[in-house]
Amino acid sequence: MKPVIPILRSALALIAGTAVIQPAHAAWPVFDAAVLAAVTTVNASIIALNTSVTNLLYNIGTAINQNGQKTASTIEAASKAQRDFATVQETNRRLEDARQRYDIPTSICAESGAGSATEVMQAATSTRAGLRPGGGAAISNPAIAAAVNKPPVPQEADAGRAAHIHTKYCDADDYAAYGGARACPAISSSMPGGDKRFDTVLHGAGPDTKLPDLTFSQEQSDVARMYIQNSVRRSIGSQLRKAETDTPAGTQYVGLMNQYNAIISAAAEPQEQRIADSLPNPATKPLLAEALTTPSANAYYKLIASPRAKAAGMMSLREFETFEVGRRYANTDYQADLQSMSGDNLLRELIRVVSLNNWIALSLKNEIQKGNMINGLTLASTARQEFEPLFHQKYQSVPGQSK
Repeated sequence: MKPVIPILRSALALIAGTAVIQPAHAAWPVFDAAVLAAVTTVNASIIALNTSVTNLLYNIGTAINQNGQKTASTIEAASKAQRDFATVQETNRRLEDARQRYDIPTSICAESGAGSATEVMQAATSTRAGLRPGGGAAISNPAIAAAVNKPPVPQEADAGRAAHIHTKYCDADDYAAYGGARACPAISSSMPGGDKRFDTVLHGAGPDTKLPDLTFSQEQSDVARMYIQNSVRRSIGSQLRKAETDTPAGTQYVGLMNQYNAIISAAAEPQEQRIADSLPNPATKPLLAEALTTPSANAYYKLIASPRAKAAGMMSLREFETFEVGRRYANTDYQADLQSMSGDNLLRELIRVVSLNNWIALSLKNEIQKGNMINGLTLASTARQEFEPLFHQKYQSVPGQSK
């Protein structure tokens, strides 16, 4: 752009020179043309300047406007991202809350077993009723079946029968005393002393070094019932024949026998219940099938279940109780179940931890049951001391009996 002031000075000088020389009537057109040219030049320069400044300002404004739009867009995008993130977080929180409240843990099947324990207990109680003399429970050994289920015989006959049965269960003590005799031809390799040892009822008959059995085999059940016969139900007097019971003394004898058997029934009940609790229980079969769908319960089952339970697919009441309590508190695989729980599921599991007391209660139950068995033996001994002289006296007064 050309400078404006030099142009004005040139124009004025031109005007001044022309005014002196030219006549007055010819100065106006020259002046007008020069001024017009100068003014036009100045105007063009100013207009160009204004245009340049305007363009500059326009460009600056456009740049500012574009930058503002970018800033606004950035702010809007950031706000939208924040809103979307908060929405996703809230949705996830609600989904997790719903999962924790309503999700069914994988251990639910194993937990359902405890809810049906009553059925297992009822089945065991029903089995015990069959173990009493004449109750119908199976005995594979014919000699033991006769000793348990037939009417009482004289004491001498009962003792001889017990000695005959014991030849199958002779132990090292017997062999050291009279080994080689008919009463002890050899030491039993499978169940030494089974018909005279208390642990036959507690843990199952077997070799001296065997581990306790929670589910008995048929042979273990047979010899355990023979132990009851030897310890509680051994004979103290003969059963009368039909004709003998019609006499006054015979009637009294039957009455005394009923009174005695009432006491003996109480004395034998704890041992009979222990055997019933140790026999395979069909009520456990569907419960185990359901519980074993849980991986941790299945792993514990494979670890502790007895061979008989695995073969038959069912357990005794005692073994089922041990499995149901121990699968949670004596099972390392349960820790995986516990770690996968949270929220309400974890709270529910913490409430279930109270069932840890079941483990202690189970131990106490076993000890109390053992004490009840011993008390039953004491009760039976007291009964024999009371009733045996009465039986002997009354039996002597029955017509036809020797004095």
